[in-house]
Amino acid sequence: MEKLLASVGSLLYGMRIIMLFFYVGLVAIIFGILGKFLYETYKLMNTLIFGELEKIGLIIKVLELVDMTMVAQLVWVVALAGVSLFVTTGHFDKKDMKKPDWLDHVNTYNLKLKLAFAIISISGVHALKTYLSGDLTLENIQIVTMVAIIHFTFVLSAIGISFAERLTRDKPYTSSPDHSAKPDVHEKNTH
Repeated sequence: MEKLLASVGSLLYGMRIIMLFFYVGLVAIIFGILGKFLYETYKLMNTLIFGELEKIGLIIKVLELVDMTMVAQLVWVVALAGVSLFVTTGHFDKKDMKKPDWLDHVNTYNLKLKLAFAIISISGVHALKTYLSGDLTLENIQIVTMVAIIHFTFVLSAIGISFAERLTRDKPYTSSPDHSAKPDVHEKNTH
């Protein structure tokens, strides 16, 4: 039975390479966002040079570009941190690759918090864009209210994630057979 469990464990651990295909797909999405970003930038520059655009219209177009940039950054962080956490065990240590310093300190909690704050930022930009693009009709006020409620829900979720981590930070990890406490995975690296 132990041999079977060890084989299943090895198989499952080896299957982590399949996650690489998901991360490659995310890289393809980043290139798609880049194409859309460049196209929208070209259209905006063309309008600024040869056409007319109201101030609010310009702000909304710029917010759309900022929104695309933030979404691309979110996807990039997920792909890079995901590969670092779940797929590779040292391929970033090659001398020809410059590994970002923050990647040394990423764990699943930090990744969740980074994602939560990125989603809050994207939601905030979207809420501002929604507010600026509508007239103050009853229907638009309802839409802006719903967007604000959704944004507030994201903020509460991030606070909840942070609070839950703080509650569990001081609890020792005791799933090993001898029930000895493992070091805290959330401690910062001091080197």
